Amino acid sequence: MRYLPVHIDTNNARILVVGGEGAAEAKLRTLIKTEAQLVLIAPTINPEIKLWVDSGLISWEDRDFEMSDLIGVRLVYVATEDDEFNAKIAELARSKGLLVNAADQKDACDFITPALVDRSPVIVSIGTEGTSPSLARAVKTDLEARLPSGLGKLAITINELRTKVKASIPSLSARQLFWAEIFDGKDLISQLRVSGDELTARVDDKMAGTTKNKIGHVSLVGSGPGDPDLLTLAARQKLHSADVIVYDRLVSKGVLDFGRREAEYIYVGKEPGGKSTPQGEINTIIVEKALQGLMVVRLKSGDPLIFGRADEEIDALEGASVGYDIVPGITSAASAAAEIGASLTTRGHNKAVSFLTGHDAKGFAEHDWKSLAEKGTRAAVYMGVGASGFIQGRLLMHGADNNLPVSVIENASRDDQIIIATTLGRLSEDIKLNGIIGPAILLLGYEPRSVADVKDTSEPSPKRNFS
Repeated sequence: MRYLPVHIDTNNARILVVGGEGAAEAKLRTLIKTEAQLVLIAPTINPEIKLWVDSGLISWEDRDFEMSDLIGVRLVYVATEDDEFNAKIAELARSKGLLVNAADQKDACDFITPALVDRSPVIVSIGTEGTSPSLARAVKTDLEARLPSGLGKLAITINELRTKVKASIPSLSARQLFWAEIFDGKDLISQLRVSGDELTARVDDKMAGTTKNKIGHVSLVGSGPGDPDLLTLAARQKLHSADVIVYDRLVSKGVLDFGRREAEYIYVGKEPGGKSTPQGEINTIIVEKALQGLMVVRLKSGDPLIFGRADEEIDALEGASVGYDIVPGITSAASAAAEIGASLTTRGHNKAVSFLTGHDAKGFAEHDWKSLAEKGTRAAVYMGVGASGFIQGRLLMHGADNNLPVSVIENASRDDQIIIATTLGRLSEDIKLNGIIGPAILLLGYEPRSVADVKDTSEPSPKRNFS
């Protein structure tokens, strides 16, 4: 190990940065998050740095570097666009006993600023000793997906509780045993997911000598349209730490792969025209698992708040006094619109778009067909494949244009995606001709942009199949 990782206290520290263009901006992007007094020396600065100067994050002196600038500073960053000039200033700073970082010049550096995962006061530093900054960024990306954004708040809570525990338990070994029991002796992931309120309650109960049945937590999580790359960071973190994952038929395998192998997976799919798990049974499962003290993820395709029956599950959780939170997902209509290169709302055309379901508890869903048939109206229909003939008939009956463009996107965002461009008059027929069985979104009033706009026509994409 050539470079020793250290965390330098920046409170009341003066840090000098020389340079005002891209290289300096890259250094400052990290430094402005510290508590240091940042002094920037450069004749000119770029617009992004100017924003930081104007907001008071940086003190800028618009002139060339002078030897006196090295007085009273703790660290020096030399980041002009002139490598030879950077090396000269670095040598001058080093002669004064100062630690120097010279942009993109490893041999002129006394230290290297690592890639950081910032969950202050929890900071994770990732370094490759200058061999591969891109590899450091890749590791950073992976860790950011795993470490919850509230980790810093948890660390602050633990620090406050340590003072209370130390006052009551003087023995170091006894305190270590106390904290091990507080965290149930589980793995790191289990510790990271504890909330500050839950941790405080555990400590208070244990210090008071009382025990209570631990109640778990349920997260209603949107898995997006299926492409695992479209899963939100919050959803990934929930899956990383779940004890139980209760999932729907439309949740893709790629999304499920983010869950822990040790988790319990419970399939509660609803098959069209086939076997389905009743909603009441799903409610019972998530409540019972939470009451066992487990962390439950109720994983739904798309967004849990759009035709996901979330209200019924929330009512069941509240009735059992089980805590819950909701993690939104990318809904299929948004993903489908992206795949055809269309904006859901277009200035001068439509100020709103309706999200409709093709089915409800009674069968085909009725809507305000007269309004939907008006010129310029646009809508995204979920679960509309089986109801396409009904929808087509209702709209035409209320005066909709027979040539109204309709895009049908099956398995939006997935490798087996199919897109057909049709009209209202041919909707039901074209769905049958193209073998569309769902899951699919019907985008009424939308047509795919020209093929040349969305894919290379010389090499047809397996994900986009325009008919």
